[in-house]
Amino acid sequence: MRRRKKTLFKTSLLIYTIVGLILSIIFLVYIYLTLKSYEASQTDNYLKNYVTSLDDKTLKKFLSDNNQSEDLLVDYKKEINDKDIKIKKIDDENFEVTLNKRVLFDIKVKNLGTETKLGLFSYEKIEVEEIIPNLKRGMKYYDVIIPSNYVLYVDDRKVSDTKLKEKYENLDYMYVSDAMPYIAKYEINNLVNEAKIKVLNEYGEEVKLNEKQFEYTLDKNYLSFDSYDEAKKYLSSEIDIWEFAHNWSLYLTKDLKGVSYGFNTLRPYFIEGTQMYQRAYNWAHSIDITFTSKHTLKNPTFTNEVLNNFKVYSKDAFSCEISLEKNMVVAGKDQVDKMHDTLYFVKYNGEWKVVNIKSGG
Repeated sequence: MRRRKKTLFKTSLLIYTIVGLILSIIFLVYIYLTLKSYEASQTDNYLKNYVTSLDDKTLKKFLSDNNQSEDLLVDYKKEINDKDIKIKKIDDENFEVTLNKRVLFDIKVKNLGTETKLGLFSYEKIEVEEIIPNLKRGMKYYDVIIPSNYVLYVDDRKVSDTKLKEKYENLDYMYVSDAMPYIAKYEINNLVNEAKIKVLNEYGEEVKLNEKQFEYTLDKNYLSFDSYDEAKKYLSSEIDIWEFAHNWSLYLTKDLKGVSYGFNTLRPYFIEGTQMYQRAYNWAHSIDITFTSKHTLKNPTFTNEVLNNFKVYSKDAFSCEISLEKNMVVAGKDQVDKMHDTLYFVKYNGEWKVVNIKSGG
């Protein structure tokens, strides 16, 4: 009898143990699945899973609706399923799906409220309301902004068609001929793979580009030099800048020889009809020039001369900074007339012309 009770106890204990193990396993599985569900419900994971689960029919429609060939489906799926895709929150309702900084999708979500798991883990439950593919310019695209006299190559293929051209800012007066380049914007669209972007300047030299959000630009849209000896190597011909600067300085104090207080001497430097021409003409033909103080010029007349800060926009267009001191005697006393200006030159009918003079360098 005692042996029978002992056997029954062992059997019951074994059954309870097995049942307990089964319940423990079920409970652990439940916890595991709950945690997995919680993890999958996190916004980033939810949206990644949503995107990577898009079926072929949907993806083909995205392509065709954006004038892209359905033959790109394999490449498109490869891009969407890349392990490096990221979710960027714009606000509570809007997100971007990106890969290597490129936007693949814009997603709008709807908040369904807060859900709690195991009484411990709470999260905002959402669903996708709208998904918009970023395919208007193709899977890969670039913008390149460079001077119009530079040459763009994409994967060693020359690109000629520009999206738009704009004048250099605050340099309208330089556009009196085709000597002055424009700022050109190129849009490179509908690429399947990332491309090599290369730009050569007007002299066939490769230039360093800055890249930000697939837009390539230059630090400066001109070449800069500290001296005329350096700059002249990049100009189509030489010019005696000091001759003009001296004559201009003398002209302003009624010391330049020639008809109309020296205007006819300066006239060949200007283009008739331009603001610079009119400015010089008006000085010689206004009453103001007659009020110039009587004086004599010392010898040497010009000292402390500096010519620097050259900006070469093309072989036929440049600017430079000039400063000098003109030494005079006024009413028996020494007087220094300082000049510190920026001069702007362009080639016009094969000759260098001055199109603007800005005071103060």
